[in-house]
Amino acid sequence: MITVSYNRGYTMKTKHLVFCLAIIVLLAAVVLPGCSKEKPPPLVTTVIAPSSGPDQPDLTKIRFEGKVLNPPAIFKSQPFKFKFRVYSCPADSAGDASHSKKPQKCMMQCYEATAESRDGSYSLEMPVGMDWTHGFVELVNTDEIAGMYSPGHNPFWFRNAPDQASEKAVLKHNFEFKSQENPILDSVQEEMAAKFAPIIVVKAGKKYIPTNLEKYAKTVKLASLPAKDDDIRRLRGSVSDDAHMILEQGLEPGDTHLYYHVRYADTFVSGTQTEALPGWRDDTNYRYNKGNGDMVVSYWLWYDRNEGPTSFGNVHQGDIESFALLIDKDGNAKRFMVTGHDHIMLDTAWTNINSVNNHPIIYVAHGNKGSDGGNPTSGYGGYEVLLEAGNAVFNALTDPRDIFPELSSTDSEVIIPNDMDVKSLTAVMTGPGTHIDQDATAFVDISQRIRGVITKLVKWEEPGWINKTADTDPDGHHRVDKAIAPFLGFDGRIGMHPRSSLKLSSFTQFGRSPENAPFKTNIEQHYTFEHPRIDRAYSGRLGDYGPKFTGDDKTPQFIK
Repeated sequence: MITVSYNRGYTMKTKHLVFCLAIIVLLAAVVLPGCSKEKPPPLVTTVIAPSSGPDQPDLTKIRFEGKVLNPPAIFKSQPFKFKFRVYSCPADSAGDASHSKKPQKCMMQCYEATAESRDGSYSLEMPVGMDWTHGFVELVNTDEIAGMYSPGHNPFWFRNAPDQASEKAVLKHNFEFKSQENPILDSVQEEMAAKFAPIIVVKAGKKYIPTNLEKYAKTVKLASLPAKDDDIRRLRGSVSDDAHMILEQGLEPGDTHLYYHVRYADTFVSGTQTEALPGWRDDTNYRYNKGNGDMVVSYWLWYDRNEGPTSFGNVHQGDIESFALLIDKDGNAKRFMVTGHDHIMLDTAWTNINSVNNHPIIYVAHGNKGSDGGNPTSGYGGYEVLLEAGNAVFNALTDPRDIFPELSSTDSEVIIPNDMDVKSLTAVMTGPGTHIDQDATAFVDISQRIRGVITKLVKWEEPGWINKTADTDPDGHHRVDKAIAPFLGFDGRIGMHPRSSLKLSSFTQFGRSPENAPFKTNIEQHYTFEHPRIDRAYSGRLGDYGPKFTGDDKTPQFIK
């Protein structure tokens, strides 16, 4: 038996309950070949569609068709459940930010249908308005395997072509599951991570430098706040709260650990289809493809606290800053990228930054007016960027800045890889090289300004597979140390400040603790390196983070 009911719309205020304008219940007995009383029907559907009336659009019909291929074993004990939605969102009202935080007005209503299937196939016809623009089919009962197996883009989106407006469209898609395990050997990942581990430059005496998360393992506490009513994740039905970790304060900083992940550059993330409406990006649903063999080496630095770019604040517990390299299949660096302030700060050729024996020199900013800073990373030193504080008045009062230390200044210190030969740091080059610009090039002895070393490289395991039995992983395991496992797999903010606030008594702004690395920085990194690219940089109120010189193949420094 197939059960169909008709209604209209969707509102955020009812938290995904359908607001009924009219209900038509149609019960029809359908004879299905090969079915018996002992065997459930292959498809059970519920359709939500518009009521009739003078204010309703003219209707047409569309059909969704497809099936599920290579499903994981979990579906042997449960049916496949599908959700279908159709929207009318013209291009000028939908927006185009794939990780938008708030829904557009046109996304507040839709036509919706649901279906269940035992064999993984679906075929559903539903009435929709003639003015429909976007539609999707989504496989919805995948929570238990989220981050482990990807069905491809889910939901899978369609756009209405103009010539289909007056005729029935048939929208076809097959979901094909593949493991999300990393196909690159752990030994290769570790080798590449060590090869390009950075030389980190900080202002002498900087209070907060990169440390480690593991020290919090025994005392960390989990907390949550209800997600805001206008959070687009509510519309997706994918979240009910904002989870965060409260970390113990006052602990000794501890050693500097460098967190890394190496993957193939040819990677897709669900929700980034050109046909998709904004807001459905799902960073837990991704898939690696070897492609031409190019790889991305991603790094994350953990700071215990962020004091912001001015004494006024943006203070929050915890801070995660990241940078990444694009390398070829032979392990040669091609591009360098930095993310921060929720933006791509810098994306440029490897030859446009300085390095020593493949170790990039990166700079960590301090703030203005005595602030220790927000810890953003750059490929260049000796410059500053003036940031926006919200309006002209706050800009004048607080004057937030990212100020990057200069390597040649004795007021800077370095943190180096633990296996780096100190002798290679007696004549470190800054600038493009004397063969390009002698005046812009200098050689600096930093061997006596070593503040610390990176004591440990920590691989960021695929979050969904942490400490689970491997399926296709080339190393045959997903073992992760218990001191770091809770952090690597956490989908939320790490720190006690999940929301921004203003403390008037001290005239201090509190920002938000960082979103966990794989679920935040992949927003930038995945589709930055998905296909090559042009140089880009982020600009502040005054100044930018862009390349400070243009180098060539002789700019990277190699010292025996």
